[in-house]
Amino acid sequence: MRRVLSAAAAALALLVTGTACSSTSTPAAPADPKTEWTSAVKAAGFTTNEPHTFDEMFNSSKVFCSAGSALAIAGLARTVLSPEQADTTAMPARGADPDKAATAYGDATWKWACGN
Repeated sequence: MRRVLSAAAAALALLVTGTACSSTSTPAAPADPKTEWTSAVKAAGFTTNEPHTFDEMFNSSKVFCSAGSALAIAGLARTVLSPEQADTTAMPARGADPDKAATAYGDATWKWACGN
């Protein structure tokens, strides 16, 4: 009986060891800040007015990093998110709640454009 248990234990040990060694999982690639920022602001309802692009808006958003926080960036964004300004701003959030859109913009910009 002892021999059968020893053989079973050895087989189990080989199985576990073989599984651990044969793992081919690779670590996830680091997130691309521009892609993540674009996804976040699109999810918040932002669009771009021609001729502007999300790439341009991502690069432009970096100037807000000096505001010092996501909340400060959101406050700045909120000043141009009134429905009346949707046709005159480069990146409006038509139909979205201006406060929620501004908060999402601030959070995304602080995290992805500013790296905080």
